[in-house]
Amino acid sequence: MFLGPSLERREAERIYPEAIFLPPAAVSDLINAVRRFRPHAIALIDGAFMQTMATYHKEIIDAMSQGVWVVGASSMGALRAAECDRYGMIGVGEIYEGYASGAIEDDDEVALSHLAEGFGFKPVTEAMVNIRASLAAARDAGVLTGDEAERLIELQKARWFMDRRRAASVEDAVSELGFGKERAERLRQFIQDEWVDVKSQDARLALETLRELPEGPMPEAERTPLPAAGVYMQLVDRDITVGWQDDLPVTRDQVWRYFAINNERARRVMDEVFLRMAAVDLASDLGIKATAEDRELASRKIAEDLGVETEQLADRARELDLDEKALRRWIAEEAVIAKLIRYKSNVRLGPYGIESALKVLARMGEYESNRRSAGLIESLADDSGHYEIPLGLSSAILLHAEIGGIEFPITDTEKLDRQIAELRLGDRGELYERLISQIAAHRELFDLPQIRLVPPEEELSVEREPQTSRGK
Repeated sequence: MFLGPSLERREAERIYPEAIFLPPAAVSDLINAVRRFRPHAIALIDGAFMQTMATYHKEIIDAMSQGVWVVGASSMGALRAAECDRYGMIGVGEIYEGYASGAIEDDDEVALSHLAEGFGFKPVTEAMVNIRASLAAARDAGVLTGDEAERLIELQKARWFMDRRRAASVEDAVSELGFGKERAERLRQFIQDEWVDVKSQDARLALETLRELPEGPMPEAERTPLPAAGVYMQLVDRDITVGWQDDLPVTRDQVWRYFAINNERARRVMDEVFLRMAAVDLASDLGIKATAEDRELASRKIAEDLGVETEQLADRARELDLDEKALRRWIAEEAVIAKLIRYKSNVRLGPYGIESALKVLARMGEYESNRRSAGLIESLADDSGHYEIPLGLSSAILLHAEIGGIEFPITDTEKLDRQIAELRLGDRGELYERLISQIAAHRELFDLPQIRLVPPEEELSVEREPQTSRGK
């Protein structure tokens, strides 16, 4: 269950102690949970939406296409359930019903500000759905008239969601409606004692729904096949998080970029990726299909390269962060390539390009070490003060080379940009982010002082606008 401010974790654990509770879901978190935990069901309650991208709808469809039940309620989960119930997502609770029926339309109705996980995701502001319900309850209790309740709701709605507080309704009653001390105190006491928390009610209902789901997976007949979508496929290729077994979580994209800026063989790896992808595309265009025998031979070859018996291939693939679908793609790819002798052309890196590159690393025996190293770099750099030092790209390239990394050309910008493109490092800004992360991590690891460099005579221009979905 992805849970944040909608319900206290301790209460949720009492209701369903067997559940795994995760922080509010951001983009890729839901499909990451499917791959990491292989759950029977997922409940989406809270989600992130400002500091990062929100959960993709196709993550939900992807999970359900694999037989995972998905329940949504209370907050982001209610929004997504209203949008995805036609595909099999189960929506529960008053807020979901409001979105599904059209009675609630705006996404700011469930938005609020809250503290970090270390403080229990305690809400700092209040959700509009709770404000509406509580002021309606005050009206029903005779604390407010109908017109007064409606006006106070309008005033709260006019505020930015991060400015909505319970106490603001009392302040509005005094300043806008002319409440005297006695009426204002009565309203304040009602809000304090009788506050209606619709979000927590719906979160509890979602937990109960999880407990009552059928034991088996979602029936095949109820699953919606995952439609082909380049953006989502790129997300899965790049932003799947790995490294949990080392307690150093890192995205697959970060693993590749770590290898690409630190190993001269990166270009060779990418050449092989293009060759393999071109071969598979060519075979498809020519109607060349692998037989069962071809796939069996391919399985044996991959297992041999990985140093395991064929019957151990699936387990070894999981250790290399490849799920069943990825392994099937690998075997199918290998089987088709075995039918072709040579074929290479300048093709665009496809939706599983990073996965293909990392599979080559796996065959070279270097995937796990690079995954651990990339994860360690991200862990050390995240909280490092060195990261914020404005080195400039030229200085970062020189310093990165001094600590053992690849030295990118700084005098030939055309060659530099071509090398960045060939290694799929994004642009100069994204290369700079990777270099400065590694430099910062290196200085943290060896407890080195702050960097004091004389800048080169001519600094390379960089626009530090991250192009990846998760920023730096």
